[in-house]
Amino acid sequence: MKARLFTAAVTLCAMLTMAGCGENAMEKKAGELLEQAKTEYGNGELKKALATIDSLRKNCPEAIEARKQALKLYQEVELKRAQMNVEAVDTVLQRVEREYTEMEAAVDALREKSAATVEQLRTVNLLRVKRDSLKTVFDVECAKIKYIKKKMEEEK
Repeated sequence: MKARLFTAAVTLCAMLTMAGCGENAMEKKAGELLEQAKTEYGNGELKKALATIDSLRKNCPEAIEARKQALKLYQEVELKRAQMNVEAVDTVLQRVEREYTEMEAAVDALREKSAATVEQLRTVNLLRVKRDSLKTVFDVECAKIKYIKKKMEEEK
């Protein structure tokens, strides 16, 4: 009876020790992944940073502190991506808006004389569609920035 009790106690201690080591190993791995994501973010490798954060979240479910820090980093990365997208879309939108305005004025002048060709009308319509699509992307990215900033303020 004492031998069984002793064996059970040793087994329990061994299991607790292994569980503790597993948790430390998980937290260590989570810390490494978090540092890797921070480095990637610092280097401007935003997609890689997001992938690393996703890996941390998937593979280290019990590393709570690292996951909390990863969530903050995730928001920063997404904010940076959205800001970069807004900048890029704004540049293209301004160019397309200018082209559309010029083309529309020219085609309207021809249309008054009944001299506008089908191709010119099609080109003006396609430019308007492109402009409207870019405006939508711009608005969505701006809304994303606003939402992320709001969430970041709430978590402070």
